Amino acid sequence: MPSFSFPTMNYQAPPIPSRPTASNIQISNVREGETVHQRFLLVNGRAGPRNSSFDKPIYVVCNDFPQTEWPCVNSYFKAMVHLVPGPNTITFIFPQDNESLHFHVNYLPLLQNPPLSLVIFIGSDSDATFDVPPEKKGQNTLDVAVEKLRTAGYMWQAFCAEQLHRNGMGRRTFRLEEAWLPDTVSCQDKGVMRNTAKVHVIRSKYTVAQIRDVRRAQQSDDQDESVESLFGLFLDDLRENPAFDMPCQVAGLILDSHWDVNKQLTVGHAALGGGAGHTRLGIFGSHLLHAWPTCIEDIVPAFMNNTTTDTRYVANDADESGNWWRACNIGMGAMMHEVGHSYTLSHTPTGVMSRGYNNWNRTFVAKEPGYGPIPPEEEAGSHWHRLDIMRLRFHPAFRLPQDGPIGARNPSQPSFIALEGGQFQVIAPAGLSLLEINVGGHYRTHFEFLQDQPRMVTFHQKDIRDRCKCNPDEKISLHAVCANQEDKDIDNLNVFLSSHGGVRLPGVDGLVLKSDIFGNGSDQGMTKSTAVFYHNNRPKQLKCILVNHGAFLDGFTLVYEDGSQDQIGKTGGGRSQFDVGRGERIQGLIVRSGAWIDGVQFKLSSGRLSPWFGGNGGGLNEINAPQGYEMVGIFGSAKSWMEQIGIFYRRG
Repeated sequence: MPSFSFPTMNYQAPPIPSRPTASNIQISNVREGETVHQRFLLVNGRAGPRNSSFDKPIYVVCNDFPQTEWPCVNSYFKAMVHLVPGPNTITFIFPQDNESLHFHVNYLPLLQNPPLSLVIFIGSDSDATFDVPPEKKGQNTLDVAVEKLRTAGYMWQAFCAEQLHRNGMGRRTFRLEEAWLPDTVSCQDKGVMRNTAKVHVIRSKYTVAQIRDVRRAQQSDDQDESVESLFGLFLDDLRENPAFDMPCQVAGLILDSHWDVNKQLTVGHAALGGGAGHTRLGIFGSHLLHAWPTCIEDIVPAFMNNTTTDTRYVANDADESGNWWRACNIGMGAMMHEVGHSYTLSHTPTGVMSRGYNNWNRTFVAKEPGYGPIPPEEEAGSHWHRLDIMRLRFHPAFRLPQDGPIGARNPSQPSFIALEGGQFQVIAPAGLSLLEINVGGHYRTHFEFLQDQPRMVTFHQKDIRDRCKCNPDEKISLHAVCANQEDKDIDNLNVFLSSHGGVRLPGVDGLVLKSDIFGNGSDQGMTKSTAVFYHNNRPKQLKCILVNHGAFLDGFTLVYEDGSQDQIGKTGGGRSQFDVGRGERIQGLIVRSGAWIDGVQFKLSSGRLSPWFGGNGGGLNEINAPQGYEMVGIFGSAKSWMEQIGIFYRRG
């Protein structure tokens, strides 16, 4: 049999690359071959000598997009890089040192995530123009406004992705509503068909005069809260538009904002964000729009334009936009602040949700008028605070594929439960993600639950105070946030613990505890009522529950086998009867509430649930005794119908 010999192969590991020399191009915030989920990627890097002073251009060449130029200052550069779905090869060219770098990134759009829609609102009789200084005469058309808002949308998107990445959350960001349209994000090939951000233009049913009514101007001394706000006007317009008759997230630009020189007031402007029903909306005026970039190539010129704002023609918002680049910061950054509110973000001690948007430019350009370089660590207020990061991490618009299937949303709100000895629990059926702690009305610290989101967490008042490093007489308030974005507050922890513990009830030996109050937080003008499940410390057998309800809950009556009754609330509306079997008792309540109690469902010890009684408005809450405790009664308050409800419980 012939023999075979194999050639000797001298396999060697590839050589380890030498450390880059001082003139190599380096990318500092993106890995080679990384997969991202936004059309424009914010890239930070360094090029040229690290120990020299210079200001030279670096060029970016990428797929299906014109070459762009960005300043490289003392080796630091920042660039907005265009990507197409799939693999991308990006070339960075630094002519100063005759250096180039080929870099690879994959772009995977997440079409399953709910998008942010960009909308421009214009009055029914509007000429569809906005304020500009004389130098920009003719650059205030509706088409220009569309270009500016589209560019802003991609900058907001890139900012969010970078901020969540820096905080270890992956490149999470919102998706923009896009369509196959003539593109405007590059001035070099304007009109080329691409999948680009769609900007809706809604002609309002309200006139320009109504929009500019001084009573609606947010910064006016004559603002009248009895007059429907601009936010309310545009919610009306959205609801009547077929494109927004489903759950939606909207960034709305009010084109008819106007700097009234005589009044020294911007009319038709409101900086507001939030939501109502299925619509989430952030709005801002167009009074600073003249300073925004119209395209990617315009970002650097816009942020380097130090022209003085002339208040004979345009506004100096908050006296902080006295130069055009500062006006650009406030206009774009403060509008993103309002969009942040629509994504459930609240005000924070630092960052964009404070007034950090005054440094908005620092995210995108490595210099500003009179100052540079600006490395990433010197972007100052242009960041999301960690509280913002934790809220966005669990927002459905910011999901990543590795998060797994989203599943059915649990709509339950969190609640606080008082225990003995200064302890309390946070109950979160949807999972607790964040507990924010404020002292004296100001943020002090927080607990975050990143890996696992518990449904119940027990805290001790002393542990909270130790964490805050505060005195016993300082007011502590708590804000619990769930993974489903539902939240709940305690205004004063001391008052909560003292008012919810040590209650005496007739027929029950010893002290009992009182749950949080669900519904209207004010007791003014209320008729209070209590139902106790015990007599002489022995349980009473419930026979049936008579529930009065219609579109909301009026009240209910507990009827016992001994013929006694307890009435909670009122007896208006229709009446339903729910029979209770021998040995069964009420073990908890499921309620929907807001300014009043919309509806209720009774949980029995046998595991049975009553039908739902009342309406489906408000937030959903489960009211249960903590583990190791038993429910011993119900309390409620009413005016014309039920406005408050809660339970009493004691250790079992």
